[in-house]
Amino acid sequence: MTDVKGVVRGLAPHEIEELQRIGPAGPLTPRLRHAIDRAAGGPGEGRGYYVYGHRADADRPRPFVLRHDVCAELFGIRH
Repeated sequence: MTDVKGVVRGLAPHEIEELQRIGPAGPLTPRLRHAIDRAAGGPGEGRGYYVYGHRADADRPRPFVLRHDVCAELFGIRH
C-alpha cells in the first residue's frame, strides 16, 4: 500500500473531480471507496488508502476519509 500515485492514476477523471469537490476531509461515499478499491487492485484493496475519520456525532458511524498522503497527491496539501 505505498503506490499512492498509482492509485490516483487508476481513478477515473469524474472520480477525481468528485473527490476534489468533497475536499481532503470530506467523508467518502461507498461509491468512492469502491473506486479507490478498484484503482488499488480489486475489492477491499483500497483499505488503508482511506481511513476512519473523526466522529462528528456519537449517534452516527465514523466516516471514511482519505489518508494524508493520498490527500497530498490529490490536493497538493497535507491535512
